[in-house]
Amino acid sequence: MMEISVTFLLTGCLIQGVFCGFSISLPKRVEALKGSCVFIPCTFDIDQQYVTELTEDVKRIWYKDVKPPTVVFDSSSPDTASLKGEIFGTPTEKNCTTRFDNVHQSDEGSYYFRVEGSGGLKYNYYKVEIAVINSPPEPTVSLFKDQQKVKEVTGVTEVKEVKEVKEVTEGSSVNLRCSTKIFCSSRPANLTWSSSPEHLLNESVTQQQRQEQTELISDLIFTVTHRHHLATFTCTVTHQLQEQITKQETRTLRVQYAPKNTSAHVSASGFVLEGRSVTLSCSSDANPPVLNYTWYRDTEEPLKPVQSGQNLTISNTDPTHSGRYVCTAQNEHGAQNASVMLDVQFAPKISSSCNKSNVITCVCEAHGNPSPKLEWRRSGNVLINSTNTFIWNETLGSTSSKSILTIHQPLTDTDVLQCFSANTLGTASASQRFHPVTRTSGTETQEGIPNLQEPDKTTHLDSYCLK
Repeated sequence: MMEISVTFLLTGCLIQGVFCGFSISLPKRVEALKGSCVFIPCTFDIDQQYVTELTEDVKRIWYKDVKPPTVVFDSSSPDTASLKGEIFGTPTEKNCTTRFDNVHQSDEGSYYFRVEGSGGLKYNYYKVEIAVINSPPEPTVSLFKDQQKVKEVTGVTEVKEVKEVKEVTEGSSVNLRCSTKIFCSSRPANLTWSSSPEHLLNESVTQQQRQEQTELISDLIFTVTHRHHLATFTCTVTHQLQEQITKQETRTLRVQYAPKNTSAHVSASGFVLEGRSVTLSCSSDANPPVLNYTWYRDTEEPLKPVQSGQNLTISNTDPTHSGRYVCTAQNEHGAQNASVMLDVQFAPKISSSCNKSNVITCVCEAHGNPSPKLEWRRSGNVLINSTNTFIWNETLGSTSSKSILTIHQPLTDTDVLQCFSANTLGTASASQRFHPVTRTSGTETQEGIPNLQEPDKTTHLDSYCLK
């Protein structure tokens, strides 16, 4: 490759008190591909006392630095030179940029540039090293944050490029650059991009390509997302020499991003039985990896942390543990939530009560998961709506049921009212036994019939009482 260009100011002499202002700008070293051509960017300057002698007739000469020095190219007779090529521009433009064609291994070595005028203008400039290589090098792929425009005081907008980076953050606009050395502009190289996954090159990517003196450059400009993380971009260069030579370089992108695709799940399949233990797990895709996992119950306002960690384990579950749990995954770039429903299932739990005014009214409630069904039984027989019996059922949320029984007829002391509840996990029942009672102001007999000594003063209260 071509090393950085340097300007040499030749100040080793004073001629009659006049400063020697000869200088040259050219690379220290250039690489030439065997069988191809080599391009040497070059400009020179002369001492002010020779300005009038710098005409179009001034010879621009290249010498190979051997003993004795050998002329390899003379602008005044280019057809007789041992190295064929061209010096660009004119002497008055102070241009010494040169192309040498069909370079061989024997052409490797040090060369220096010389100007010769018809008068006193004769000067040897600093040397350049030409290295001949047998095969072109791989291209270079670099990653930059997108070019930044900097407005100068003059109002002219310049483009300033930041240093190459190793990792970028999601949402950043980046410049992925491939550059390859141009050995011979008459035989340009062909540069192409590919990516894995392939679709990334088709998603809002701007491609720009340009050719400089010694380099062919292609830029891919796009905004990175988490989907670019660990994606590969390959730059392939085909050199059109005596035979095609292909070289390529691959760059793997590393993108930092906030948690994505966060999910939560229950270790049990579908539901967990009351009394069992259960583990809730949370996972997320993030770079850098998730720093904190925090669990919350969404029934609480505001949400309060239940536990930190990727897994939440609940031992000896009961119905109060049912509900939605929220997991928050967080790293330095942000956070994302995911939720999961915990379904604790249990057999019915039942409660009932009865009272009497003009009719008998009983209320039964059952709580279970799955939601239980309710029915009324009278001495073992299932009751349904009829002339003297009315049943009204109501669903209370997803895990409770309520039933109200109204009976418009007296019950005997052998009747038993039973509220029966069932779901797939079990059954429960509550029974009410009634017997008639006669109350008087006198003494109650063993048969429940009052001893009426003064009938006109006797008050009869018929009621049904729970034993």
